[in-house]
Amino acid sequence: MRTLAWALAILAPALALLAYAASADSRSARPGVVVSSSPALIPSFHPGESDYVSRCGRSGLRVRLRGARGTTVRLDGRRVKRESTHHVGLRADEAVTIAGAAGGRVVRYYVRCLPRDFPRWTVRRTRSPQAAGYLTLPERSTPKHAYVTVFDRNGVPLWWLRAPGKPFDAELLLHHRIAWTQRPNQIFATGSHPYEVHSLEGVPEGTIQGVGMATDFHELRALPNGDCLVVGTTPRGGVDLRRFGGPSNATVLDGVVQEITPHGKVAWSWSSRGHIPLSATGRWYRLSVLKDHETLAGGQPAYDLVHFNSAEPDGRNVLISSRHTDALYEVERATGRIVWKLGGTRSDQTLARAGGGKARQLFGGQHDARIARDGTITVHDNSTGWGRRPRVLRLRIDFAHRIARVVQRLTDRSVRIAGCCGSARKLPRGDWVVSWGFSPRFAELTTSGKPVLEVDFPPGYFTYRAIPLLRGELPARTLRRAMD
Repeated sequence: MRTLAWALAILAPALALLAYAASADSRSARPGVVVSSSPALIPSFHPGESDYVSRCGRSGLRVRLRGARGTTVRLDGRRVKRESTHHVGLRADEAVTIAGAAGGRVVRYYVRCLPRDFPRWTVRRTRSPQAAGYLTLPERSTPKHAYVTVFDRNGVPLWWLRAPGKPFDAELLLHHRIAWTQRPNQIFATGSHPYEVHSLEGVPEGTIQGVGMATDFHELRALPNGDCLVVGTTPRGGVDLRRFGGPSNATVLDGVVQEITPHGKVAWSWSSRGHIPLSATGRWYRLSVLKDHETLAGGQPAYDLVHFNSAEPDGRNVLISSRHTDALYEVERATGRIVWKLGGTRSDQTLARAGGGKARQLFGGQHDARIARDGTITVHDNSTGWGRRPRVLRLRIDFAHRIARVVQRLTDRSVRIAGCCGSARKLPRGDWVVSWGFSPRFAELTTSGKPVLEVDFPPGYFTYRAIPLLRGELPARTLRRAMD
């Protein structure tokens, strides 16, 4: 079988050229060019796919072109022989364009050189993806820098930008801008971590952060009006945590959600203080809050009670995910009251769980709660501490009867644990795009959970989120132009 696979790999370019030649007839000439290179193209050449990368190294790229009969071949706009080999002196991030023309039709292929330290990855594609691309930030636990990357629907890096430091949570903003923040050395944030905004060309365009709080590194949700939702914390002293195993005079961190305008003003703000009781932290005191406490600038410990990690607009309300209460909270913007709570310890606002099961075990340190187009709620449930695999959940709320029903759940048999992080986004046509928490994999899955596209990085890498890009949201030509 290995011999057969090797033979097919060698013959593939020739077979592709023969297929093009056979498809052309005297009535309608069709351009055909087969491209190969050294170092090799990633992925292997296919006539129907436009974009490729290569680990070019310091010597650039050696490109071999073979055009079908009747095809005019051009390399970076310069006409070359139909069958020819060229050395192109490319550096990292630079690209060469190959074009073939015949009968008034043109095909173009783009080969771009990767940086030497760009992480390696593997792709498994079994179906046609519904997403046009994927924005993510593959990183290691202790990076010196990382690459914010847009992968196309074939798992090929189409655009990337080197982000120094410990970049975290790449997000797409209006007007084709990208933002990310910096991850602190501690597990959670006590200092402010503003989001750094960049154009696709890499030009800095300011920062986004909350006002009167330490901006956290877990959420930046762009809104249609140009505002953004961010999360953060404020310290509060003199809190008695003895009944939960803590000190009698503790400093705690209350969670805050703010809507920030493009001018840095606060359009709306909400704090967990006075709304979420100390008891709601429940089992998380034992799991991490007390032993993995934060340290403030003055040296005193601070205890992260709620740990907000996503904020989602929902009409006149905002849906908030709180990791350290295993719960989602629907907050009314006008009054600040909690309309309902789902998961975690029981309260007067708690929704019942349809179909039985313990409501408090519905989530375990969940992330990325979103509102789908059909009004259902999607969540990446890390399942922390419950002895089950991470999973994707979709829930429907019966507001009249105050009941929540799980209408869909998905898992990946290769992912056993997700101690942090993760995202789950439902696409308009039904597929899912999932980043499996503290795991080197992100994937597009069918509505039944079958893999469409799986992208795996080496062990030690993870992605906080994988953001699906819809058709027209970030066109390939726009990304190529920005790279150039």
